[in-house]
Amino acid sequence: MHKIYAIIGPPASGKSTIVEQLRTKHNICALLSHTTRTPKPGEQNGIDYYFVDKENFSKLQFVEKASYDDQFYGVSKEEVINKINNNKLSIIDISMSGFEQLKKMMGERVESIYIMVDKDTIINRYVNEGRDPSEIIRRIEYAEKQGEFDNWQNVDFVVKNSSSVDVAVRQVLAIMNLL
Repeated sequence: MHKIYAIIGPPASGKSTIVEQLRTKHNICALLSHTTRTPKPGEQNGIDYYFVDKENFSKLQFVEKASYDDQFYGVSKEEVINKINNNKLSIIDISMSGFEQLKKMMGERVESIYIMVDKDTIINRYVNEGRDPSEIIRRIEYAEKQGEFDNWQNVDFVVKNSSSVDVAVRQVLAIMNLL
């Protein structure tokens, strides 16, 4: 039976970094989201996201979709079906509402892992990235409003990501019974 591990957590918790490490260093299939935003430096279509315009985005059928900063994000039904038909194990960086929709579709095949990090660590990560203070405040407020700091109470597993990402990756691999 195919298993999907949904990686959930607040912004700058390390979700995408953990998924990237699992994908590249441990050859675990990652379910990709579609997005209407432009790629960040180094991001590649079909590897990090499927980058599409708003018109093409509106034509897709999604398991879940969301908007942030006037851009759209979503996991297509086609992506889920293709990956589960061709892989025994997949991971996905997804919101709590997206996880809930995926769970409705896939049932017990989906388990959730919350990446826990405190707000001070998140702020420090944003500062180190050179983010504007007003953007940092806006992102933290948005995460609080969405309940992203409380989602750990509603998941299958919790991984604290406050030290090295390698430690968090090993914890996720242990949860997946891959160590």
